[in-house]
Amino acid sequence: MKEQRRQRAKKRLFARKTKRFTKASCLWIWRLVLLVVMLVLLIVCVAWVLFLRAFNAQHISEELTQRLQKQLNRPVMISSLELKFLNALELKGFMVVDTVGEPGRALVSADSVTLRFEILPLFEQKLIIREVILNNPRFNLVRTKQGEYNIPQVHISHQDSATDTNSTGKKFETRVEDWRIKEGVFNFKDLQSGASHALYGFNAHFDNLRFNELSHFDLEMVLRNQWEGHISELEIEADGQIDFADFDWKKFALRDLKTQVYLFKKPVDITLNVDDITNPSFTLVAKAPAFEEADVSVFGGKGISFSVPDSTLEARGTLTDNYTKLTLSEVTVKAADVKLTANGSADFAKDPWTLQANFSTETFALAGKEKYYKPLARYKLTGKGSLSGKVAREKGKITLPLFTAKTDKVSGDIYGFLADKVSGEFQAKTNFTDLYARTKEGKVTVARSVFDKLQLSASWRKGNLYAYIGSGTLNEVPVKLSVDVANLKQNDRKIKTHFHFATFDPMAFIETVKDFVTVIVPLTHADEPTPEVTGELAWLRNFRDRLPNFMPNLAGTLSADAFSSGVLTGQNFNAEFDFTGLQAGGKHLSGPLKLRLQKGVIHQMEKWAEEQEALNVTFQPFIMMHRMERAGSFSVGKVLRDVEVTDLGAWTDFTNGNMQVHNAYTVGPTISAAISGWTDWVNETFDLTIYTMFTNTSKSGVLAENLTDESGNPALAFRLSSAMKKPKTEMLRAKKAGKTIQAAQEKGVGTQFEQSAKFIQGDYHATK
Repeated sequence: MKEQRRQRAKKRLFARKTKRFTKASCLWIWRLVLLVVMLVLLIVCVAWVLFLRAFNAQHISEELTQRLQKQLNRPVMISSLELKFLNALELKGFMVVDTVGEPGRALVSADSVTLRFEILPLFEQKLIIREVILNNPRFNLVRTKQGEYNIPQVHISHQDSATDTNSTGKKFETRVEDWRIKEGVFNFKDLQSGASHALYGFNAHFDNLRFNELSHFDLEMVLRNQWEGHISELEIEADGQIDFADFDWKKFALRDLKTQVYLFKKPVDITLNVDDITNPSFTLVAKAPAFEEADVSVFGGKGISFSVPDSTLEARGTLTDNYTKLTLSEVTVKAADVKLTANGSADFAKDPWTLQANFSTETFALAGKEKYYKPLARYKLTGKGSLSGKVAREKGKITLPLFTAKTDKVSGDIYGFLADKVSGEFQAKTNFTDLYARTKEGKVTVARSVFDKLQLSASWRKGNLYAYIGSGTLNEVPVKLSVDVANLKQNDRKIKTHFHFATFDPMAFIETVKDFVTVIVPLTHADEPTPEVTGELAWLRNFRDRLPNFMPNLAGTLSADAFSSGVLTGQNFNAEFDFTGLQAGGKHLSGPLKLRLQKGVIHQMEKWAEEQEALNVTFQPFIMMHRMERAGSFSVGKVLRDVEVTDLGAWTDFTNGNMQVHNAYTVGPTISAAISGWTDWVNETFDLTIYTMFTNTSKSGVLAENLTDESGNPALAFRLSSAMKKPKTEMLRAKKAGKTIQAAQEKGVGTQFEQSAKFIQGDYHATK
């Protein structure tokens, strides 16, 4: 028990001693803390007194003002300077006064300027500013009427620091490290033209800026503009390196400026290098992602259907004469398989400003380009092509003085004209008012008509169209033609044309005309022609009803080495015509028609007499003579099959659809004839007098007097009149048939067809 009491007493004694020690230790620590705090406060108070003695707001404000005025050569105003923290100053009412552009107004102003500096260097008469922050600054750039800019020429003798002597005679060293602009505004005003521009929301940071070496910086801004009721927004983010070269603008350098322009859903990456800010030379590389019309806010996503693949633009150029003349030595744009190069210059000193530029592309594939411009899909283009030309801006308008497109085996559907492997060149001048085209090879199908192996040239100038096919084939028949249309856009347009065929088939030619009408009528939004008819005289009515209204005045020639139709074939076919009122219905058709054929054959009189009533009446006298053959008087069997023709000619004149036959004749070893009278193609009536003489018939029998001419040869004379479907025949005396035919042949057709001969031998390519 005694042992236990001793143990408890020892424990109580230890607890009392521990308590006294702890209490004494805490008291000592508290006294030590109080001593340290008092010492720190004493040091802070001493430092604050010393800082206040070293820091003099008026003194620093004076130093900054004098320094800026000296470097900018402009008056500088600071209304007040406040110490925000131990290491931060805030300048209120900061302004640099303009003395050149708009004297008395602010060149640079800011709501406030914050300077973050180091404290300790102040005790050594050094102001080392780690960062200058311009809050809501406004920069007002002005171009005077004399072409001078109000940008001051800044000079810093020592790039890293500067030492000045203040009003107290003390040396004071100032150095600035970083610069930052927050929500800046740049205003530009041109007093010459009255133009003004503004840039808002400009933020930039210049890291450890030195004025004679490359220093890193980054910036961001948002440009907003209004375009035809739409607001366009352009976001820019950039970083790079800049060298102000001691503010000597001739030594200015900008290196590897990396910019992201958020114009599309994805940014456009731009890299820029600039030298000599007074007469800048620059290189620029822009990489744009694929975009379409909906991605470009300025277009509102409507009205233009296009898309652009990933593309790259590279440009090199210079700005001279106070930024008024831009020269682009080389511009290259690459998009998919299209590579475009350009160069040119712009003069902004002129009012309005002018532009001159040249561009060209390498050869690229046409197939698939509808992905980028949807309207191209309708043309179904294949093959290859290249573009070149000139662009200009004169009198405030963009113009296209020259545009050239070259094609290599291009196929497509051009408004119903089906092109197949066409190679050639297209050239446009003066905003597409002067056009020229030429093909070297290729095929064009118009409905059922096929033009192949085309050597074609065409031009459009001052409202006049000219087209020439030097060689080619139409439905496998060699052809040569020219078309000259004066005043194409006027209702009284005049068309002059020359055709030459190796073989001319009038019915096939009519079908070709119908094919062109089939393709062209939908393009002109004209009324559809009257539906085709069948039966007797269908060939006449269908042709007459389809005369094209866009050819009111048509003159020219038609020639062929050979003439071929179901009724007549021959050689050396020539025709001249000069028509007015060539319109559907033929009611106003007027003008002369002259034609001639040599060494021909009239085919199957009896057959055609059975199929066409008009021809039946015409050939009826011959059929009657054929029936008389049974009496043994003479032989006309050959006459009713194929009859040779040595010379055939016709000279007619139309007046409102009525054709007056001035002279028509045919001369041959079997039959010779002369025709006079008129035919009304509109009302389908006629009144013709026909003299016919036979020269190779037998004379074993006796012919009636009214069936021979005065030479004794068998002859017929008769008159056809009334309606074509129900004609009347009147037999006349044939006594003067031989002399009438001879006189008709001697009279001829009033022309030697010199125009056709000249066209066949000549070369009439359109000129560029």
